[in-house]
Amino acid sequence: MLPGTAVGLKTREGVVLATDKRVTYEGFVLSKQAKKVYMITGRIGVAFAGLMGDVGYLTKLLKLESKSYELRVGRDIKTRSLAKILSLVLYNYKLIPMFTETIVGGYDEEGPALFVLDPVGSLIEEKYAAVGSGSQLALGYIEPKYREDLKVEEAEKIAVEAIKTVIERDVLSGDGVDVVIITKEGYSEKTYLFKTLPEK
Repeated sequence: MLPGTAVGLKTREGVVLATDKRVTYEGFVLSKQAKKVYMITGRIGVAFAGLMGDVGYLTKLLKLESKSYELRVGRDIKTRSLAKILSLVLYNYKLIPMFTETIVGGYDEEGPALFVLDPVGSLIEEKYAAVGSGSQLALGYIEPKYREDLKVEEAEKIAVEAIKTVIERDVLSGDGVDVVIITKEGYSEKTYLFKTLPEK
């Protein structure tokens, strides 16, 4: 199970991605301020669980691929297309896989979309997803509360509370929550420090 937790929820209005902020190595906390959710374009984000070196490499590669597509085609890449590129990249490393699990979410002309990928590039489209060491706890929190007609504000609260629930039980996740909200209008980013997380 890869360290850290990331969750994603798709609604009719957009997509919410959230991750914890802790980095651990063999039981030692290396950082309490890590960023594991990134915007690749103005309307597509990725959230990771796993090793930060691989996270950094894949983030830079996806930004390069999306910019290359924009320059060649003259428009932004679609969420599905970027997820497929990441799937191919991860599959090419299957003999020595990247230690990451990834959620790709975005909003394009086809509407909101959410995809989840394992370390060797398996690609599944989902309405909600969780990856990492706290994924089972997070899914247990999200599943009974999820509805397709959620407002993005409701989805954000569920995502944050799911990570908070994980933080209370999973030692590999902790120290706060980073959130990205992507809608037709664009995106916004928020950070909830552990002490300021809303009470249940």
